Amino acid sequence: MKFSIEYDHMPHKDLRGNSRAHWAAKLKPKEALQVETKIKLREVGAMPMSKVRIKYIAYYCGKPIDSDNLIMGMKYAQDMLAIEGIIEDDNPTYVQGLATEYHQVKTRKEVKLIMEVTEIEEVHPSLDT
Repeated sequence: MKFSIEYDHMPHKDLRGNSRAHWAAKLKPKEALQVETKIKLREVGAMPMSKVRIKYIAYYCGKPIDSDNLIMGMKYAQDMLAIEGIIEDDNPTYVQGLATEYHQVKTRKEVKLIMEVTEIEEVHPSLDT
């Protein structure tokens, strides 16, 4: 099983890993990202998954956000996967891979970020002996 959520922006600068913003400055962008993610999860009809891989596909204009800062900026969106019951928790047991992919676009109107969530099929050892 797999689903994608598309955002028409990169994560807010105050949510990224290299932000020096005070915790209070992060509250509004955090809540906005969580509400947006909750709505989008319900729109795509995301169903519970056991273990997943998450890939962030960034279409950027100008200088790209470093991979680690992009992933950190999407932390609150990833948290919503657990809050909404898509995954049990967002720890490494359930989120077994994070990846980023970048594509440069010519205009800011083309900027977007796609969060692609793919369920990992569990491989069961053969019972043949």
